[in-house]
Amino acid sequence: MLKPLDKREATLGALAIALGVAVVVVARGFPGGSIYDALGPRLLPYIVGAGLALSGLSILIGAFRRANEYEALDLAPVLWIVAALIIPVTLIRVIGWIPVAALVFALGARAFGSRRVWLDLALGLAFGAITFVLFNYGLGLNLPAGSWIR
Repeated sequence: MLKPLDKREATLGALAIALGVAVVVVARGFPGGSIYDALGPRLLPYIVGAGLALSGLSILIGAFRRANEYEALDLAPVLWIVAALIIPVTLIRVIGWIPVAALVFALGARAFGSRRVWLDLALGLAFGAITFVLFNYGLGLNLPAGSWIR
């Protein structure tokens, strides 16, 4: 017999599926490489979109399988992660890779319970700078530096 549906959890699952589908649809507009170039600019958004959709599907299935016997869903971490997903899309061209990486790292750490904002930002800056150097100078793939540097 079907247990009562947790509407909040079902809504979260449906929104994650919708966000995953939206990421894949938007990524279809990205320039693609040749048929032999599997590692084009579309690959990572496809992976992220598929991950979001599959995660949403598992959350949605869980909403149908479980009764309301567990603690309430804490939306704060979800909102921190949503902010970490929106910031790169909106700010990467303006402020560049390194500050965006720092913000995303700090927001992700906050979602997992960290309260050390300055340390998280410093670690994010370090990771952003290291990946910037590795990608731009090691691999020859140019990450955006941001318009404020020019």
